[in-house]
Amino acid sequence: MPIVVDHDERRHYIASVIERLIAKQGMDAVTIRNVAREAGFRSTLISHYFRDKREMLIFTLESIRDRAAARVDREFLEQHDLRTCIDTLLPTTDERLSDWQAWFGFWEKATFDEEFAGVRLAIVEATHETIKRLLERARNRGDLPRQLNCEFHARRLQIVMNGLATHVVMKPSAWPAESQRALVDVEIEFMKKVPKPPAGVLLPSLAGPPPIFAP
Repeated sequence: MPIVVDHDERRHYIASVIERLIAKQGMDAVTIRNVAREAGFRSTLISHYFRDKREMLIFTLESIRDRAAARVDREFLEQHDLRTCIDTLLPTTDERLSDWQAWFGFWEKATFDEEFAGVRLAIVEATHETIKRLLERARNRGDLPRQLNCEFHARRLQIVMNGLATHVVMKPSAWPAESQRALVDVEIEFMKKVPKPPAGVLLPSLAGPPPIFAP
């Protein structure tokens, strides 16, 4: 009786192998041969699931996005607080550190490749919308001020998180999980004290013209 293989599961497994390669050795390590060896497959089998290296890489980048979104959604549906939900997006565990290492590994390619740049931009904007949704719920629950400008603070928090992740990736030992969470706590307190953006301060969307924030 033939063995039934889940096509999507196999593709996601290959993507996880690619992510580990990028996180540990960089983008140059991603070749069909290296991926096949790390996955324990023949090179011809990799070609059965992906047309070429480009398709593999884009699928891997989108898999990182989907996994992060699923983590946030799970915490959101379980009604966890803002801090807990935000924590799922930070490199506070080995798995999430690997996600961030791979994410940054894609940046050089996204700088010079229009298709990869488009995928990266879409992920950044989707993450912004996710953070804004978390802030809106926290505001509606009374955890944050009613006058909180969620658009502005979601953009600001995302900028802080990206900068934080950059430092964690460069030197993980300098940023244990509790230190990362402490920085998020500072941002949450800032939202409570300064719910509206200062006059003239713009944090523009990368996907369109700068939004206009009411002072």
